[in-house]
Amino acid sequence: MSLARAAVVAALALTATPALAHDVVPGVGGFYGGLLHPLLIPAHLLALAGIGLFLGQQQRPMSVGLLAVFTASLVIGVIAIVSAVSPMYQGEVVLGVAAVAGLLVALARPIRALLSLPLITIAGIAIMLDSVPDDMSMQRTFLALVGTVIAAFILATLIAEATRALAHDWQRIGVRILGSWIAASAILVLAVRLAR
Repeated sequence: MSLARAAVVAALALTATPALAHDVVPGVGGFYGGLLHPLLIPAHLLALAGIGLFLGQQQRPMSVGLLAVFTASLVIGVIAIVSAVSPMYQGEVVLGVAAVAGLLVALARPIRALLSLPLITIAGIAIMLDSVPDDMSMQRTFLALVGTVIAAFILATLIAEATRALAHDWQRIGVRILGSWIAASAILVLAVRLAR
C-alpha cells in the first residue's frame, strides 16, 4: 500500500463517527441498503470473513452442507425479526462468532459437522438480528433483510471458494494468520464493549 493510500485510510478512520442507525449509507435503504449492510458493518464483515474462511478449510461436502445451514439460519433470522423478536446483545454475539470462527481458522484442524452446526447457526441468526434497519416500513425492512441475506450468502461463499483454491502451504499459513487477526480483532472489540 502506498503512503498516500495509507494516509487516506487513516484520515477516514479518524473522521468516522459511531453508527447511530442501521441505514449504513444515508439515503440508501431497502434492498440496496441491505446488500451493503454486511459489507460496511465491521463486526458483520469480521464474522462473515471468519465463517467463509472456516468453510473454505473444510472438505467440500461438509462445507456445502454447512453453507446450506448458514443460509437457513439467515432465513430463520428474518422470520424472527418479522415475528417481532427483539433480543439483546446480538452485536456481541456477532463478535463472539467472529472470534470463535477466527480461532478455528487459525487452528486449521478438521472439525466435525456436529460441532460446527451451532457456530454456523448462531452466526446466521445473530447477523440477521443485528441487521434490523431503522425504517418503520415493513416492506422496506423486509427488502433490506432480503438484501442482507443475499449479501451474507454471497460473501461467505466467495470467501470459502477463494480459501479452498489456495493450495500452497504458504497460502494456507496466510489463511491461518488472517483467522488469528479476525479472532484478535473481534476479541478486542468485544472486550471494549463488555468493559463499558
